[in-house]
Amino acid sequence: MISTRNQNSFNRNSLFATLALLFALIPFAAAQAPLAGNPVAGIIAAGTRLDIPDSPGFLFNSSSSPADPDGASFDPGAKPVFKHSPHLHMVVLPGEIGDPMTVHDKVRGGLKNSVSLFSMTGWLASAGYEQLTNGSPNYGTDAGAFGQRLGVGAIHGISNGVFSNSLFAPIFHQDPRYYVMGPGHPFLKRLVYAATRSVISRTDSGRSIPNYALFAGNAAGAALTVTYYPAQNTTFSEVTRAFGTSLGGSAFGFIVNEFLVDALVDLHLKKKQQQP
Repeated sequence: MISTRNQNSFNRNSLFATLALLFALIPFAAAQAPLAGNPVAGIIAAGTRLDIPDSPGFLFNSSSSPADPDGASFDPGAKPVFKHSPHLHMVVLPGEIGDPMTVHDKVRGGLKNSVSLFSMTGWLASAGYEQLTNGSPNYGTDAGAFGQRLGVGAIHGISNGVFSNSLFAPIFHQDPRYYVMGPGHPFLKRLVYAATRSVISRTDSGRSIPNYALFAGNAAGAALTVTYYPAQNTTFSEVTRAFGTSLGGSAFGFIVNEFLVDALVDLHLKKKQQQP
């Protein structure tokens, strides 16, 4: 009983300490431009376009592509016709304009994205991998263990998404959507761009900044695991491992988002978009 009480006390203290560190990050949000007047117009700088992703310029120069490196299409004879991205979608495709997101949009979009088919596929993949390797959380390898892993995987995935997109994205005035670079760019450039979105994001005005919302959201999700993971997986090192794994999973998810449409087109499951 003493050991159990000590473990519970450690879990609570770890959770409170980690959350305290998280909320210590909030003052960074003060560096963002304050809203003035219209809450939507105030966060969008004049002339800012949100339909084109920012490219990882520190790795590639403008000579890496034959035309505008920030353009969604390199066909000089095409006249692009942009359409608005569907409301609350967390992925903006080439040729789409990401309209400004209000706090309400971010909250709803984060909740919707956290229980999407794409997210559920991630839960299954993670639970399957941990089942095969008997990894964390350590429930064993029987059939019941897979169900437990799937359940906690869903809790962990939902909490990460809600914390990042619905809570911290509004706090840090970040745009939580992923902007697909598209097939008009070299494969390696797209790959690096997608993978680095776990550490580089954009503000509501389109300026590139560290991905504070994802860091804080995944840290909060990792801290929360001490309340429902097995005792052996609630130590500081295990919580840190969960945080690192979450960041890696986010990077992989961005890579899938970048190339998913291409794969569907190649498999003849989706029609290729035609430029006029």
